[in-house]
Amino acid sequence: MLKKSITLILVGVVAFVFSGCGTLFHPERRDATPSTEVDPVVLILDCCGLFFGIVPGAVALIIDFSNNTIYFSKSEVQKRSAVETQEHSEMVAVHIDRMDRESIERAISEQVGRKVTLEELQLARIQ
Repeated sequence: MLKKSITLILVGVVAFVFSGCGTLFHPERRDATPSTEVDPVVLILDCCGLFFGIVPGAVALIIDFSNNTIYFSKSEVQKRSAVETQEHSEMVAVHIDRMDRESIERAISEQVGRKVTLEELQLARIQ
């Protein structure tokens, strides 16, 4: 019974490695334009196949490189960079006596280095 279980587990692992994990987990990347950024998770999982033997790991890498699923797609890279840009917000202090629209726009414009209107900003109130 133990021998049969171990055999089934090994067959499953080898089948997983041969399938190419990037191709299996990210099928949407096959049709997308690849970027130059390699997805480290896919690369690590493919290289784990080398642990089970040179051939399975090499096959997984070849499949993922040929399908471009080892790379992030350009749309994924753009989404990630947009999120990183949003996370780098800064706080601008405005004196309580000057909390009118023009004073706030002027203070933010000075900080940013260009003319800013409140309509184009996403504001958060801190208490």
